[in-house]
Amino acid sequence: MTNSVPLILTQTPLQGFFRPEPNRDPNVAAVYATASGELVFYSGRTRTFGQRWFSECRTRFDVDMSDHRRTAELASKPLRTRDGHHFIATVDVAFKVHDPCEVVRRNIVDALKVVYTYLGRALEAVTSRYDVGNPSAAEQAIHQEFANPVALADGITIFEVIPRLRPDDATAEYFRNRRDARRTLDIDADQHLVEMQRERQRQEREAAAQRATLAAQEKERTALAARGLTAADMAREHLIRHPEDTEKVTAMLLEHERAMLQAQDVHSQRTTEFIKFMMDNGIVPPGQFQPFVQGAAQAYGLPAATPASLGPGSWNQPPVLPPGGISAPAAPSAPPTQPGPPAREQVVLQQDPNTKVWGPTDGVQPVYLLVDESTEAAPYLDDLGDGLQRLLDGLRRVPNIAPTIRLSVLGFADQVAARLSMAAVDSGTSAPWLTSRGPASYANAFETLYGRIGPDVDALKGQGITVRRPLVFLLAAAAPADDGIWPTPYARLTDPAAHRYAPQIVACGVGRATSRLIAAIATQPDFGYVATADADVHKAIADYWDALTRCLIAYGRTLLAGAPDLEFELPPHFRVATAS
Repeated sequence: MTNSVPLILTQTPLQGFFRPEPNRDPNVAAVYATASGELVFYSGRTRTFGQRWFSECRTRFDVDMSDHRRTAELASKPLRTRDGHHFIATVDVAFKVHDPCEVVRRNIVDALKVVYTYLGRALEAVTSRYDVGNPSAAEQAIHQEFANPVALADGITIFEVIPRLRPDDATAEYFRNRRDARRTLDIDADQHLVEMQRERQRQEREAAAQRATLAAQEKERTALAARGLTAADMAREHLIRHPEDTEKVTAMLLEHERAMLQAQDVHSQRTTEFIKFMMDNGIVPPGQFQPFVQGAAQAYGLPAATPASLGPGSWNQPPVLPPGGISAPAAPSAPPTQPGPPAREQVVLQQDPNTKVWGPTDGVQPVYLLVDESTEAAPYLDDLGDGLQRLLDGLRRVPNIAPTIRLSVLGFADQVAARLSMAAVDSGTSAPWLTSRGPASYANAFETLYGRIGPDVDALKGQGITVRRPLVFLLAAAAPADDGIWPTPYARLTDPAAHRYAPQIVACGVGRATSRLIAAIATQPDFGYVATADADVHKAIADYWDALTRCLIAYGRTLLAGAPDLEFELPPHFRVATAS
């Protein structure tokens, strides 16, 4: 690009009437000036001989009439926007002279200064009506502004303007910082949810450990209360918990035994003296001595002892300890009062007496639980996790029915996460952990289902198992972030002509999942449900999981009976979804 576009090419003094004027190019106009400063333009022609004879022209100006095209970045004059930011415009502009006399009169040496000055004002008048985040609309408005040629008072016509707008450096930096700040907030929010979940899990583990400890202590108190404890029993129980106290407890027990024996010695000595006194005075006959001693000992709760003067033995021997003495066990078990890692919660499995035991020939029903984990579902994440736990517990309680249902749990947001791979629910199945993340992409959810169903069904068939048409239970709380896109993968998923394992879909919606959306996803009119307007969403989610648990157990029972029949009852606080 040149730095200037001169329009007045030459300025020539006229010499004599008879001397012919020089020829000019077709794109050059000749403008003549008289001695008094008047300008004469002969429609672009050179003067004839008569015009040279009779005119008073003294100077000829050759003016460039050709089209000019230039590209310039108006960096020195950023264009103000409605929201206080600025655009930098790169402009392709085309212009030409329409009035050569005005160009000479104004002595326009450089056309670019005239054109760019006008463009700066005209473009800013347009961009000031738009925000910096909407450059395409501003560009379209500029196109419309210059749809027709614009004739300037300077004798120049602008007949084409093609703008390209971008935020200036300061604005671009502002938006980068804002985007980074929002990303940081999103990451911090997700990290906060992770930390909160970990804290809840830690508290649950501690609570479970505390419950186990209290239960063990209560069981121990109950067992100890059922039988009397001797001093040796109490010492042994203490050493199980505190083996480091062996020496101290043994010494204390020996002292206790000595004290008891000394008390017995004193009692026996006094009894002997008393009886001898009575015998000497004829109160107790000699044949009644031993029965009297035994009766007196029983009356005072002491063992029947033979008086020292009438029987063998010594009252001063050390106490006899239990065989082997009292000591800490060689490998003591963990004391009940010391909290340890919580054991997995035991679920009581109850065989359903009304159904037979499942076999491979009875077939299985693949079930996919598609659970919303988007950021819009974050307020209900605990309800979703608790309900899923109750569903797994319900299936574990009917072990003869649970094998008929092969369950897979998928959490969907911006991406799909496999929370539980397809398998039968048993005592080893753990409830998956759900986490909130990103917007809801229904297209990704349906694409993932399409990619997983085929391999899952083929794997089951490879085990010699009869497999029924897959079922999908969708629980959504968010509006689709890809509205207008998801219907295509959905159609491919559910069209039997395109997908040989096309599933049936039962869809339920809460929150911002609208009735129209749910009705469009459900594969049958009575398979779509949405929460009523006055429903408590937390309670509605709990009702959904309870209804789904009953549905799967009842369906598994009919499958075992050889007459499979799917009936999903309308949960409380829900209504049938409609497209209107």
